[in-house]
Amino acid sequence: MAPPVPKPTLPVLVIDDNETDRELTVRHLGKAWPFEREMAVDYAADGREALGKMQARRYALVVLDWKLPVMDGGEVLRAMRGNGFRVPVVVISGLQRDEIREDLTALRAVFLNKDDMNPVTFHEAIAESLRLLGFTTAAPPH
Repeated sequence: MAPPVPKPTLPVLVIDDNETDRELTVRHLGKAWPFEREMAVDYAADGREALGKMQARRYALVVLDWKLPVMDGGEVLRAMRGNGFRVPVVVISGLQRDEIREDLTALRAVFLNKDDMNPVTFHEAIAESLRLLGFTTAAPPH
């Protein structure tokens, strides 16, 4: 009997220095995931590590915490776009949107407050991040 064929996956990079927040993010993301293929989650604890991983692998989605050691979320996002990474980005933070001075829309990223994160808001943020890059969106979660 032939071994089962593995399902194709889409790689996701979650950038957050807090392990508890990473786990919560992945839990909500799993319920909000709008694609037919499974996700394969990779992690980075700081911006420099994240940029290194993006040099080595293409991601279908990046979830970026705004407050990071080494490089903050704004520095990471500007470096990503400056290096030509055309990947949907959802910026998550415990801060309120008006506390973040960056023009996230100009950087083609969407903001989601960690306190408001749930499968529906996460799905909406993913859909909006895809639209900002000119991609079509997937159906809402069940």
